[in-house]
Amino acid sequence: MNLTKEILGLANRGQTLKRLMRTGWSLAGVDCARTESVGEHTYGTVLNALLISKALVERGEIIDLGKVAAMATIHDLPESLITDIPRTAVELQKAKQKAERVAMKRITETTQFFGGWLLDLWSDLEDGNSIEARIVLGADLIDMLVHAVSLEKSGVSPDILDQFFTNSHDLVQTLNLELVEGIFWELYNEHLENATRMGVSLTKIEWK
Repeated sequence: MNLTKEILGLANRGQTLKRLMRTGWSLAGVDCARTESVGEHTYGTVLNALLISKALVERGEIIDLGKVAAMATIHDLPESLITDIPRTAVELQKAKQKAERVAMKRITETTQFFGGWLLDLWSDLEDGNSIEARIVLGADLIDMLVHAVSLEKSGVSPDILDQFFTNSHDLVQTLNLELVEGIFWELYNEHLENATRMGVSLTKIEWK
């Protein structure tokens, strides 16, 4: 076992994510010189996950913050092999999940020391049952929507970004985290305000 080489191998996966651009924005029609890399999105997810976790701990929830941070940090690691497949490509979601599973297995097979730990984290996240996994899944969505609102403030039409909110709504509800749902609606209201300001008419999502 050569820990130096194993650490550098995984670090280079992270380096790939810094250079790999998120494709969902371009597919939606966002015409920007530079939208966002996967690595930038990962940072946003980690930050959101830690903030949400800390708030929930203060409300009495028992949460492993280290597990949350680790899970959020690696949640897009398979994309270093398969590139970014956007969440909005709904018809590709099963293929995306299978490809990510295969990619994560290949990545973990290259590291004897970290492999089991990484695969356990990934499996927990994929199952989505633990509170730590649900927090990370929520933080992932929240970061995407924060970026959508920031794009609107820079002049991108809410009309082409509305799909990111409508496609996220049902998943946010399945997470069963009141705080995450509250953040979703706060961002959605900003989205609607931006649409009104820019003269864009949207079909509103109804509270359930």
